[in-house]
Amino acid sequence: MAEKFVIAKSVIEACSKKDSQSAFLAGGTEINRLNSSVDAKTLISIGRLEELDGICEYVDQEKKISYVKLGAMTTFQEAIESDLVPSYFKEACLFMASRTKRNMATIGGNMALLRSDSYLYPTLIACNARIDMITSDGTILHKCAIGYLEDYESYKNNLILSIFVPLEAKVSSVRYSNTAQSHACLTVSGGCASGKYNFAAAIKNVGVFRLPDMTGFKTKITDSQVQKLIDSDKDLCFTDDIYGSAKYKKYLLVVTLVDLANKIFGFEEC
Repeated sequence: MAEKFVIAKSVIEACSKKDSQSAFLAGGTEINRLNSSVDAKTLISIGRLEELDGICEYVDQEKKISYVKLGAMTTFQEAIESDLVPSYFKEACLFMASRTKRNMATIGGNMALLRSDSYLYPTLIACNARIDMITSDGTILHKCAIGYLEDYESYKNNLILSIFVPLEAKVSSVRYSNTAQSHACLTVSGGCASGKYNFAAAIKNVGVFRLPDMTGFKTKITDSQVQKLIDSDKDLCFTDDIYGSAKYKKYLLVVTLVDLANKIFGFEEC
């Protein structure tokens, strides 16, 4: 339970106070919920930091890629209502069915938590999103969503500043849950951005994963081909729980990945 509340006046101040016993407070939808995964003695409020607000277009002149830049404090609802945000990202935001929650929950907060039922992370991997964050000494880091996932333990105490989603990406996502309001047992995304193909899944009570490379396929992909890929990835595991059996969730991942891959590669209209 939190014992101290700090209102940060700058991103540098917020980062300087962050340690293993503290947590950033953004929209509060995770910290304030029953059975929250956040256990901190100090809460550092970042809600008044203007540097974390706003949605705008951004062009990476070096890579010649056009992005939409979303400040970390952008709420799900603000992203949905923006004319700048691409439809594939709005689709992921709409997986959060409660408008009340969407008005509070922030893009940066959802990413930083890296929950196993993340609304956004599979889509961020699929579109090869970029993340800007700041360390406790004021260093700005630029990482892709995949890099953030792979080295999460090193980055989790940094403050996410902005998330960049490419305008020209082709992304499709599917979410499975018992009801629109329930936690998802499985969320799967596939996409292509700047000629790079990525597929990802968030598996409840297991984690978020970048899925095996599928670019070797040249014709319509079958269930058996994807089954072999999934079986070969030893990090992917499934559990029996209230959301379904391990066997059922693995089946859902395979058939969904087949559909998404055929759509993204243009082998079949889905």
